Amino acid sequence: FFIVTLYIPFPAAWIAMFLAIFFLFLNTGPSNTALANVSLPAVRATAFAANIFVIHALGDVQAFWLLGYIGGHTNMHVAFLFVSGIILISGIVWLMGVKYLPADT
Repeated sequence: FFIVTLYIPFPAAWIAMFLAIFFLFLNTGPSNTALANVSLPAVRATAFAANIFVIHALGDVQAFWLLGYIGGHTNMHVAFLFVSGIILISGIVWLMGVKYLPADT
């Protein structure tokens, strides 16, 4: 859906952007539940804090300079395509880790 927003006219792009963001954050509930299930109660708050730190340190902190760097050397269209690829890879890695969840819970 992120890539679709680059190719359709902008009033319709809002719908595609909504769907992209909706599906991007759809895993938040299940991943937080999995984190709560695999963490011991004594360290659960620390696990959530570490999770939030890693999400921001590897996600939105890196995104600004990466988008700017790629956009400055090519254009923002290419930069958004690159970020869409990173989102796809992260989703695949997340799905690869799902098979280990039953053994951890």
